[in-house]
Parts: sequence; C-alpha cells; structure tokens
Amino acid sequence: MASARVSRINVTPVKSLRLNHPEEIVLGPDGAREDRRFLLVDDARRLYNGKRDTMLVRASATWDPDSRLLAVTLPSGELLEAEVVRSGPLVVAVYGREVGGHVVEGPWADALSDLVGRSLTLVERDDGAWATDSRPATLVSRSSVGLIDGDGRRFRMLLELDGLDALEEERWRDRRVRAGEATLLVGVPTPRCAVPSASPDTGRRDRDVLRELLDRRGPVDGEACLGVYAEVLEPGVVRVGDAVELV
Repeated sequence: MASARVSRINVTPVKSLRLNHPEEIVLGPDGAREDRRFLLVDDARRLYNGKRDTMLVRASATWDPDSRLLAVTLPSGELLEAEVVRSGPLVVAVYGREVGGHVVEGPWADALSDLVGRSLTLVERDDGAWATDSRPATLVSRSSVGLIDGDGRRFRMLLELDGLDALEEERWRDRRVRAGEATLLVGVPTPRCAVPSASPDTGRRDRDVLRELLDRRGPVDGEACLGVYAEVLEPGVVRVGDAVELV
C-alpha cells in the first residue's frame, strides 16, 4: 500500500449546502460530529436534498453546538445567524433509515425556501443517527477523482486522500484502516447520483459525470461508482495530513 494521507475533509452542518473544509473532525460511530446536523424536508415531510435540487449548494452554513448558533450565508451574501430553537418532533426517512429530530424555528427555512422556490422546513436531527449517506463515513482518493479530471467537492465524500493509486481504496474492502486516531472498516464502492454533474459552486449542471465514470472505469455491479463507504470502529480525531494505513 502506498503512503496515504488525508488531504481534505468535507462536511456541512446543513445537508446539501456548500461544503466546509475543517482542519480536523471527531469521528464516532455516527460519523463526523455535527456533520449534517440539520436537514431540509418539503411539505410532504420528504427529505429535500441535493439529489432533488442542486441549487442548495449556493448557500453555506456554520454551526456552533456549544452556543447553538447557526449561521447561513445566502447567495446574495446575506447572513442569517441566530440561536437554534427546536419545536415539535419529526421523523425523516434518510436513505431507508428513520432519523428522529425536531423542527427548527427561525429565519433559515423561509430563506432556503425562497432559494429553491419550494416550501421547506428545517429539522435538527437527534444524536445517535447520521444523515450523510447509507454509511456514516466515506473515503475517496484524489487519484480516483482524477480519472475524470474531477473536483473532489463534487462527490461530497467525508475524507479525500492523497498518496494512493486510482481506485486503490476499493481494494481495501472489508479491511480495517487507521485514519489519524480513528479506525474504519472499509465497505463497498459508493454508487453515484446526479449530484456530481453539478458545479459545487453554482449548482448548475455542467458535466455528465455518471457517463464519464462509466466510460472511464466501467460499471460496478451495474452502477457508476467512485469512492467507498466505511464504518467507524474506533472513534478519534482525524486531521488533514494524518496518515491513513491498513491495520
């Protein structure tokens, strides 16, 4: 195995908004602490995410769990910052799992509704679940992204890695990997949706990434895949620059 290191971390406190890139995260069984703490749902209480509207990426957010201050920056540059106040409970279906949470009061839902032209409700998920994908963690190497000359932000994976050959992370399947202080169990390749075909800056579709992946590396179990899922076996801090090694 080549010498691999964490090159970038991708998280966001509000699912489907623009990614943040912290220098370190705390990984636990539910993934990165506070990642995707908030979700958006429509009037039918269905998850409203980037698969349904890539324009959400035009807004960004920061979240301080200690002060409970959520700040959302809109494409206009307007900043909406306030303390999060929770109201009634709500269960949201997230990739086949039921994720419990509470409706959030405040200015953010109306502003994001205006952004996408649809009535949305903001929900704060409870502890003990994750809202990233079907698994709490994901990995992708920069070399794999480079197969299609891509921008890793398009794929919204938790950890991007340097120092690997293209698709080498797929050969880690069912093996334990140490990333910083955390230990992960690598799973299956990650099927891709239409989101990577949209610009991570504008939200507008500017490529056909699914077709590019199929042309460049072929299907995996009939799907266009890039990167891998992972479970968190041992919690710990992961920092940019940390070594990533097979255990």
